[in-house]
Amino acid sequence: MRKHLIWIVALLSILPVQAQTSRWEDLEQIHGGAKIEVVERSLKSTSGNFVRVSQADLTLEVKGKEVTIQKEQVRRVSVVRTKRKRNALIGLAAGAGAGAGWAVAMRNTENWRPGDSAGLVGGCAGIGAEIGALIASKSTTAVYIADEPKRASVKAASR
Repeated sequence: MRKHLIWIVALLSILPVQAQTSRWEDLEQIHGGAKIEVVERSLKSTSGNFVRVSQADLTLEVKGKEVTIQKEQVRRVSVVRTKRKRNALIGLAAGAGAGAGWAVAMRNTENWRPGDSAGLVGGCAGIGAEIGALIASKSTTAVYIADEPKRASVKAASR
């Protein structure tokens, strides 16, 4: 038990250090046109497409215009990835399953023809894929997190 506690404390003491190890140069890994989100020190958030990075600033395209943000003003830069394709595939599978269930339930009715099952499954799968693609979900991965500026500490003189 004591060994486990020591390991947990050791791991927790390392975690904050890892969060602060990101470097401005890491932004060079971002591909041009990638969707990014920049949070400034004032907590203003700007989303757009990555254009370029230099030692002094970061440029992104927002609504057709280039916006440049100085390095000193940047608090965090994250790459934004949408999960539209994954959601469409999940919707496709759910729709196909629902269509298959519906086809099984309908197969013993009077007007049911042998080819109707494929049409019903395909139609439901298509509708499910469209709904899945429309469901908005995204993930963000922080590429750069600025070190917090050191605050001046006031030491009271003891007399």
